[in-house]
Amino acid sequence: MSARRLRLALLGQPNSGKSTLFNRLTGSHQHVGNWPGKTVEKKLGSFEREGRSYEVCDLPGSYSLSAQSDEERVTQDYIESAAADVIVVMADASQLSRSLYMLADVVGTTLPCVLALNMMDVARAQGKQVDASLLQDRLGIPVVPLVANGKEGYDALMDAIDRADRDCLVLDASALEDLYRRHSPEWVRAFRDVTSDGGEARTSGSRESLGFGPVWLAARAASASESGAVSCATARFAWVDAMLEGVQSSDGASVRRLPRLDAALLSRRWGKLASTGIILLGLVGAMLVSSPIMLAGMAVVSSLELPAYVGLTSAGASEFIAAYVSQGLITAVGYSIAMAGFCFGATFAFGLLEEAGVVARVSYAFDDWMGALGLQGKVIMPFMMSLGCTMAGVTGTRVVDSWGQRLLATMLTWAVPCGATFSIIPTIAMVFFGPGGMALVMVGIFVVMMLVMLVISKAYGHRLNPEGERSGLVMELPPYHRPKIGALLVSSLRHGVGVFRRALTIVFLSSTLFWVLSWSPTGDVSGSALYAMGHAIEPVTRVFGMGWKTFVSFLASMFAKEASLGVLSALCQADSAGSLYAAASAAKATGAVSASGLAAGIQPAEALAYMFAVTFNVPCAMALSTTYSETHSAKWTAIIGATYFALALAIAFVVYHVAVLFV
Repeated sequence: MSARRLRLALLGQPNSGKSTLFNRLTGSHQHVGNWPGKTVEKKLGSFEREGRSYEVCDLPGSYSLSAQSDEERVTQDYIESAAADVIVVMADASQLSRSLYMLADVVGTTLPCVLALNMMDVARAQGKQVDASLLQDRLGIPVVPLVANGKEGYDALMDAIDRADRDCLVLDASALEDLYRRHSPEWVRAFRDVTSDGGEARTSGSRESLGFGPVWLAARAASASESGAVSCATARFAWVDAMLEGVQSSDGASVRRLPRLDAALLSRRWGKLASTGIILLGLVGAMLVSSPIMLAGMAVVSSLELPAYVGLTSAGASEFIAAYVSQGLITAVGYSIAMAGFCFGATFAFGLLEEAGVVARVSYAFDDWMGALGLQGKVIMPFMMSLGCTMAGVTGTRVVDSWGQRLLATMLTWAVPCGATFSIIPTIAMVFFGPGGMALVMVGIFVVMMLVMLVISKAYGHRLNPEGERSGLVMELPPYHRPKIGALLVSSLRHGVGVFRRALTIVFLSSTLFWVLSWSPTGDVSGSALYAMGHAIEPVTRVFGMGWKTFVSFLASMFAKEASLGVLSALCQADSAGSLYAAASAAKATGAVSASGLAAGIQPAEALAYMFAVTFNVPCAMALSTTYSETHSAKWTAIIGATYFALALAIAFVVYHVAVLFV
């Protein structure tokens, strides 16, 4: 008879390596969603080892079980539910005194526990030694040295988990109980109340009675008051110091800090400039890594589109089917490959910066600016990445610890104009306003971008990141260390494959819809449904300063920013060379759409409204898909999309009605 399925809970502070361990254990057998009623990421996975099945829950990164944030509430609720058979607590071996506080919060539970000392390679590089055996004797649970992004310690960890489950190995609470009695009169009173209600009966140690002992229950009750929370925290810190006495030693090796780089990144005068340079280098690196995959995606479109069309028509397929497969389906696959390639490159390049210890310093440099948006400094990374591509910016929000802040940061990355926007807006502005006017348009776009970010942070910040839960960025700057290239490549590739799978559906649906609406049986744009719809709703679109041509092009920008220029050029020139979809695809693939004829029938004020509307519209179908794959929430993806669509129209309305007074 096979052993029962073992349920594991991964617990630890942010950046402790939980997600790395989770991905390494579960591989592709994982599901990511949101906890019911919470915008907090829920990661569940499974794997098998030596004939036994395991289920893993990667709990949100938390500094304690004090239930101050949504992440901590979810973590505390899960631990209190006793749903796990074994708790695996992750700690940073290079900074044990700081990262072991989470373990103190678990003391008193009667759930089997294992302590994983992650980042042992970093600790050794700092000249630190950790006596895991001594720490294990004091704690009463298995203590396993580990390198989560390498190979060290995995077999030992799994053996320890099985042993903790089999022998019901729980944390020894006696040392912490003594410290609670010494430091917290509130705990002493609570302990008396708990034990008088029969709390000791819950600590018998049998699997049926697993739950929470009186030490833990009294600490939770005492922490309900401010003075009790402080005194209990004092006892826990003292417990950490007692457990680590004699456990850590150092050979005196200097911690790798790279003082010149630190001097630049942490400088009040030059820190932001140096950090911006680092981020831009990361973006360039992402492009270099992703270029071969992105070019392969575009090659799929260019090499298969014509042969597919010819082959289908030769086989007797209708013109509609042949054009749809060659221009719709193949294009969707090609764009999805390109999108996954960019996400792979961005994840790898910025993962290198994070593992090397650079991201923490960049976050510190921008913390004061980002505080105005109710966010922490590390969100500057995805904002800067969005200048290249919104997909990269959305993916980059993974550096944010709090799920609510991450969702808010995702919304704000959409406000940053991407590289595709920079490729079309200056072109259109030059046609209508010349070089000087083009410069003013770009300045205006950045001013509106900052206003949009403030509006969105005010509108959604109170829900996603309540003021009572906001705090400045408090961190111990990690030492610089060499990233594990192989492990990072594997995790980045896994992420890219996941993005491709999810993106293909959304890109396929959006491109199919756009193709069907823009297809014309005669090959003339005037025969398309999009053309007819544009004419029908023009009385409404005029309210927002756009005629049917600019509004149809505005809608096309939701498929791809470059597509909007191809559609606008085709409509203004009234060509009959092919469908609007073909014009859009050509623009997307080559960017070589002529600006001649754009001014035909369009007034300068309308052109200005159109440019602002396109800039702040939904970035593209691929950005929409990435947002869904990162938030795991159709609801919030729809909210973000609807918000930007409405904002784009509102901005166009204001810009047009102001512009008609001057141009």
